[in-house]
Amino acid sequence: MQLLAPAHPAYNARVDRLDAIRLLRALVAAGADSRTPMASAWVHKIAMREMSLQGTELASAIAYAEGEGWLADIPTRKDCISLTRTGEVIAKARNNN
Repeated sequence: MQLLAPAHPAYNARVDRLDAIRLLRALVAAGADSRTPMASAWVHKIAMREMSLQGTELASAIAYAEGEGWLADIPTRKDCISLTRTGEVIAKARNNN
């Protein structure tokens, strides 16, 4: 008898944290900073190109980063997100596991 994997794997905060940090690093390496809003499409493009991160994995990483205050939605600009100063510091830190 073959066991089926669950449709939705269990939530793993450590994986989301590591993915969020990797995403921040990829964004900063691509030129993002805390002074300039980023188009959501550009963030998704960087995540896919640099990390092969997409779908629910990307959504979880972004949600984790927003929860930590590393990324923030920009309510006055549709489909834009902002790297916070704290997020920029986290991205540039050497060891933040």
